Amino acid sequence: MTLPAGLVIAWGEVPAGVARRAVSRRLLAQVLPEARFLSRCPACGGDHGRVHVEGTDATVSVSYAPGWSVVAMTRGRARLGVDAAPHGAHGLERVLTDGTADAAAWTRVEAVLKADGRGLAVDPARVDVQVNASPRWRAAIRDGGRDDGPAPLPWRGWDLEAPDGLVAAVALR
Repeated sequence: MTLPAGLVIAWGEVPAGVARRAVSRRLLAQVLPEARFLSRCPACGGDHGRVHVEGTDATVSVSYAPGWSVVAMTRGRARLGVDAAPHGAHGLERVLTDGTADAAAWTRVEAVLKADGRGLAVDPARVDVQVNASPRWRAAIRDGGRDDGPAPLPWRGWDLEAPDGLVAAVALR
């Protein structure tokens, strides 16, 4: 699969007894050794949430799936989101109500919401994804208050190669 120039994806297995966050930070340090990484929850101030980069001009995103951590990185201040999930994830029809409730559809939607920066504060059913030629796809978020006509598709996305039993996607703008 061909990703855009400068987009880096790294996977790390999370051994039993090791914090998944420790694995993601190790991966981030490998792809951006000159950087520092901070997470601060805007709601509670806790040391979790979206990862911010200091010390270099880059954007990162992190996701976790059982036994794995995946990070995405691109240079510059792009909008970037990555997501991974078990291939057979259940219950997605409660949040994806358009008949596309499988794990691959979910990772595309979640990658867009992470890249957008609002995450699950946005109803996932408002994300429209068009897959024309897998592994590439495009997406848009239907925002309330505007007409309900077709939204432009500002997000570019790719389905990623993932470890056995997982699916993953990355969104970029």
